[in-house]
Amino acid sequence: MSLIYIITIGIFTLYALYMLYFLTGLRLLKQQSLILTTIEPIVSVIIAARNEEDNIGNLLEDLIVQSYPQKKLEIIISDDRSTDRTGEIIDNFTTKYDYISCVKIKNISKKMTPKKNAITKAIEISKGDIIISTDADCRVDENWVKSIVQIFDEKTGVVIGYSKIDTDSGTFFNDYQSVDFLALMSANAGTLGWDNPWTGSGQNIAFRRSLFDKIDGFNPVADQVSGDDFFLVQAISNISKARYNANPDGFVTTKPMNSVRTFISQRIRWASNTRKLFNSNFFFLLFLFMNLFVNTIILCGLFYKPYWQYIPMLLGTKFLFDSLVLFYGSSLFKTPLNIGTYVFWSITQPIYTPVLAIFSMVGKFRWKD
Repeated sequence: MSLIYIITIGIFTLYALYMLYFLTGLRLLKQQSLILTTIEPIVSVIIAARNEEDNIGNLLEDLIVQSYPQKKLEIIISDDRSTDRTGEIIDNFTTKYDYISCVKIKNISKKMTPKKNAITKAIEISKGDIIISTDADCRVDENWVKSIVQIFDEKTGVVIGYSKIDTDSGTFFNDYQSVDFLALMSANAGTLGWDNPWTGSGQNIAFRRSLFDKIDGFNPVADQVSGDDFFLVQAISNISKARYNANPDGFVTTKPMNSVRTFISQRIRWASNTRKLFNSNFFFLLFLFMNLFVNTIILCGLFYKPYWQYIPMLLGTKFLFDSLVLFYGSSLFKTPLNIGTYVFWSITQPIYTPVLAIFSMVGKFRWKD
C-alpha cells in the first residue's frame, strides 16, 4: 500500500473520530442536568444594526414581550451609519419604551472595525450585569432572555445558544443554508457537551459584563473584521465557565443570505478566523484542517484516475459520519433536515470547502458596506 493511501486512511479515520466526538458531545448535552438559578440580575440586550429596516422592528417586537422582568431589562441598539429607515424605526420604539435606547454612530472608527465598534459603543452605556447579544435580522422566543439568565450560576462567564436559519420560504437555497448552518451549530454544541468550548454565534451569545471588561473588550482584536464571537468565547472561557443553552426557548432564528454571493462572502469571513487559531485552540485548528483535507482529497481524486475506485468509499464514509451528527443535531435542536438537500450539500462540500479556504486566506470582506 502506497504512502498516499495510508495518509488518506489516516485522515479519514481522524475525521470520523471527530464526528464521533461531536455526536457523543451532543448526547452528553441532551443528558445534562443544569441547576437553574432563580437570581434575576439586570440584563442588557445588545444589537448592532446597519440598514436593517426590514428586520429591526420584528426583533424589537419580540423583545418587548419578554417574560423577564421589565424593570431588570434594557435593550440597546447601535445604529451604525444606517442610510435607510432603521433609525426611524428604532426611534419609534425608544419613544414608547423607556428601557429601549439607541447609540447613533455617525463615523467609522479609526481604532476598531465597524461591528465590534458598534457592539462596544452599546456595551459602554449598558447597566446590565449580563450582556446578551443578537443580530438585527433575528427572531427570538418570549422566554429567550429568561432561558439564558437561568444558566448563569456563579461559575458561568459565557453562555452560547443555538441559532437556525429561517426556512419558511421553502426555497432550496434556504434549505441548503439551513443544512450548512446546522452542521456548524451541531459541531460547536458537541464540543460544549464535552466542556470544551470552541466558538459561538454573535446571534445568540451572553456573557458577564465584568469579564468583558477583564479581557479588555474587543481591543485585542480591534482590527479584525470577523471573529468577535470566537474571541469572546475563547477569552472568557479561559477564565470562567462556558455553558450551552439547549433549551428550545433560547433558540434564535436568523434570516438566510439572499444570494449565493452574500452566502459565499459570509462563509469566507467566518473561515478567515482559522488564522487566529494557531495560538489559541490546536484541537479546533486540527479539525478544520481535517475537514479541509477530507474534502480536498475527494475533489482531487476526481481528477486522478487511479483514485476513482475509492471515491464512492471515501464519499460514503464522510456521508455516514456527517449524517450521524446532523440527524442527531436536527432532532436535538428541533430543526427539520430535508434529505434531498442534505444529499446535495454532502456532494457539493468537497467543492466549495477548499474554495472557501483559499479565498479566506486572500479575500477581503467587511461587515456591511
